[in-house]
Amino acid sequence: MRWRSPFSLLGHFLLAVPLFVTATAQIPTPISVLGHNPGDDFYLADYDDAIRYFHALAASSDRIKMFKVGKSTRGEDYEIAVISSPENLARLDEYKAIARKLADSRSLTDAQARDLARSSKVIVHIDGGLHSDEVAGGAALHPTRLQARLIAGRPAD
Repeated sequence: MRWRSPFSLLGHFLLAVPLFVTATAQIPTPISVLGHNPGDDFYLADYDDAIRYFHALAASSDRIKMFKVGKSTRGEDYEIAVISSPENLARLDEYKAIARKLADSRSLTDAQARDLARSSKVIVHIDGGLHSDEVAGGAALHPTRLQARLIAGRPAD
């Protein structure tokens, strides 16, 4: 059995005002894909469960894209999910380029930096990884529930 931190795949969420517009597609629930809800007694979702659920979300919605961003220490694909409106996802590369410029703004004037910041979107990284000595916890359960709510246009409660 291989070990990977459950839910560490949650990388970046591109959050913007249109994010909470109600999605039209029916999105799958964790129980419909995994057979369990996160936090159910006697069930611990692992990385493969999380990836399977996030791919099911991506197949049912134009508000999420999955990206392979590297390899784990075991040589397996490491994936992140990006969630936003379809319009923002279409411009993701542009927003990432702006974020890179703003991250090292030494070559920008104050006015240029302000203009770039106004023309872009904030990219928020939410990671549900665990410490090496943890089996499960709130941090591992939250991202799966949050993903579905963001895609469905429902704010997390």
